[in-house]
Formats: sequence, C-alpha cells, structure tokens
Amino acid sequence: MNRIGVFVVVCLAFVMMGCGGSGRPRLAKATGTVHLDGKPLEGAQVAFVMVTEAKSKYQRPSSAITDAQGKFTPQTYGKDDGLPVGKYKVGVQKRELMGQLPKNFDAEDPSKFNLKYKWITPMSAAQPDSSGIVVEVTSSGMKPDVIDLKSALQPEIELTGPQKRANDP
Repeated sequence: MNRIGVFVVVCLAFVMMGCGGSGRPRLAKATGTVHLDGKPLEGAQVAFVMVTEAKSKYQRPSSAITDAQGKFTPQTYGKDDGLPVGKYKVGVQKRELMGQLPKNFDAEDPSKFNLKYKWITPMSAAQPDSSGIVVEVTSSGMKPDVIDLKSALQPEIELTGPQKRANDP
C-alpha cells in the first residue's frame, strides 16, 4: 500500500473513532400509547426531556408522533431509534387550526399571521417541564407505557400572531 493509501486508512480510522456517535448514549427501544378520555389519540406530538443531574452531559430532547392507535416510538437521532435509559418529563399536545390558513401564509414566519387553534389535548399537558407526566425508560422499555389524558372541561382556544400581541396587557 502506498503512502496515500495508508494516510486514507489512518484518517478513516480517526474519523470513525472520533465522530460517528462519539458522545451519544446507547438508546433503548421504547414504545407507548397516548389515550384521550380512554380512546387512542392519533396525531399527537409527544416530547421527552430527560430528567438529568447537573453533572450529566446528555441534554438532547426526543420526540414522537402517535399513529391511528395512539402508539408512538420516540426518536432521538433518527426515525424510531428510541431513548437513552433514564427518567423523562413528557409533554403531549395536539391542536387543530380553526378556519383556513391565509392565502399568503408563510410557514417560515407564522408569527405574522393571526391564527386560531382549538386544543384537542389539555394545554396543561403540552410542556414537558410543567405537564406532571414522567416516564422511565429501561433496557426493557418504558414505564408507564400508556399516557392517559382527560379533555379540558372547557374548550381551550389559542390565538397566535399580531392579534395575540395586541391583546397582551
């Protein structure tokens, strides 16, 4: 093998040791189900934030979307790859647009547009840090593996865009 060949092999070895996955924790397959009022909830976004000690380096959030049966498999780095073992705060949210998107709607900057959403899940369940939902992931799965939500007593409506800012105190 000539010098260039040796150089390429050495470089590839360093790249494989130093980059691919370095610092990434091992992931465990975890699946779960979201129910709303006892029924599977399709199309809900599920967010996971690890409950960490201050000295822990791992801080990457993970997410999932529920299917027609309310089932989900979290992803951290790639599709359905799982979560690192540990405890997680969980947020679950689903909302529906009321009305139509404006014809000139710009998905890159939706804050310019007045939109109105009806929350399907309770707004209180949306943020992992304040939802009160906690799960634990072990090498054998996630516990609890069913997240049971109850609908809000009154419809929850959210206004976004300039109209919201105009109504702020």
